[in-house]
Amino acid sequence: MKVLIVLFGLLAWIGCHDESGDINEQVYEADATWTNMLATDGCSWHFSIAAKDSTYSVLPSEASRAKIEKELGKIEDYYSFTPVHLKYSLTGSKSTVQCGWGRTATYDEIKVIEIHKK
Repeated sequence: MKVLIVLFGLLAWIGCHDESGDINEQVYEADATWTNMLATDGCSWHFSIAAKDSTYSVLPSEASRAKIEKELGKIEDYYSFTPVHLKYSLTGSKSTVQCGWGRTATYDEIKVIEIHKK
């Protein structure tokens, strides 16, 4: 009888275990475009990721910029679209980017884990 009580107690404890984890543990993989549309009153360097019915933009963390430049090279253009395959995780922070007409935009910040030019 004691064995059954311990067994059921263990099952209840395992069932209630929180596995939500840190937001950084979730790794996403997507085709994206490393975009700069500052010359056309758009926003400077950011990733545009196409979802099922919309496109959303994210910004790389400062630590990720070196990885991007290593893979894609330093691009000086003010109007550029580079298709990439991206593996990333959300940092949980927001970041801002310079846009045309002196405005800024705020997007989710990501940590680039892997990036490859398509």
